Amino acid sequence: MSLLLAIDTSTDQAGIALVDGEMVSELSWPARQRQTTTILRGIDALLTLAGRSISEVEAVAVATGPGSFSGLRVGMGVAKGLVLALEVALIGVPTLLATAVPHVSPDRRVIAVVAAGRGRLVWAVVEDATPEPAMAGEPVNGSAAELAAFAATLAGPTVVCGEAPGELRESWAGDPRISCPRSAERRPAALGRLGWERWRRGAVDDPIRLEPTYVHLSTPR
Repeated sequence: MSLLLAIDTSTDQAGIALVDGEMVSELSWPARQRQTTTILRGIDALLTLAGRSISEVEAVAVATGPGSFSGLRVGMGVAKGLVLALEVALIGVPTLLATAVPHVSPDRRVIAVVAAGRGRLVWAVVEDATPEPAMAGEPVNGSAAELAAFAATLAGPTVVCGEAPGELRESWAGDPRISCPRSAERRPAALGRLGWERWRRGAVDDPIRLEPTYVHLSTPR
């Protein structure tokens, strides 16, 4: 049975997943500055738990960002190394899409958020689309206060998912328009499933050309 390995080191919270089209196995942990030393051990541990071997992996999906500079470089380096060694497909998946995809619905808006380091956040509105959800405009790099101001301008039900700070979650607790549950945190399984669907559509990337995505400081519109 085909097997895809998904790798996400976009932020301090690292994650990996194995997807075979029917079953998903995943691990997530607070790697912080230990991305380099923990990601390979995590992959080995997850393969062991799932009863699979690295030789069975036929594709590798990697979160391309935005996120932290060093974290993204680690994930991209490990993914490319495995792809070249195993001679398998590489699929890049934007971190914000992987964050949002479990929550996208035609009847609500989704704001996906990732931590970009030094107190900065990157977010984007993600909308329902075919064959997969899509970002409505470019991601924004801003502060928690700027994200709160942006969310306040939106009408209708909105789900904020990903790495929204605790103070924002508390401020939205009484707002009937905005939901930000703990269950909406980023999951490596979502990256794995999105990578699987892209792989099955033939949407693979060139290991030489694929690079992380960084979003510089900007002002929300």
